[in-house]
Amino acid sequence: MSVGALGPEAHRVIATAMNRMGSRSNSGEGGEEVERFRPSAGEPDANSTTKQVASARFGVTPAYLISATELQIKMAQGSKPGEGGQLPATKVVDHIARLRHAQPARR
Repeated sequence: MSVGALGPEAHRVIATAMNRMGSRSNSGEGGEEVERFRPSAGEPDANSTTKQVASARFGVTPAYLISATELQIKMAQGSKPGEGGQLPATKVVDHIARLRHAQPARR
């Protein structure tokens, strides 16, 4: 699930737990924080090793791709506004806008 669906704290905790078990977590749509790609000394590994990529997908940068162990490529994913990672503008909070390289909602 994406960080937007779970919240940044839950997204990070799930990735950390999966890494500790030797399993994989999925970034979901929308990217994740750059500081999670490479753990700092003494910090737990919170990188989601499976990264989602689709045409014109937000949050995809070279650093995002390099940090992946596995890529999940979505092809011909049709979606309606508000579905499939397309958030209504009012739900694009500052944190999500930063990850997706987008503008936050105007309130």
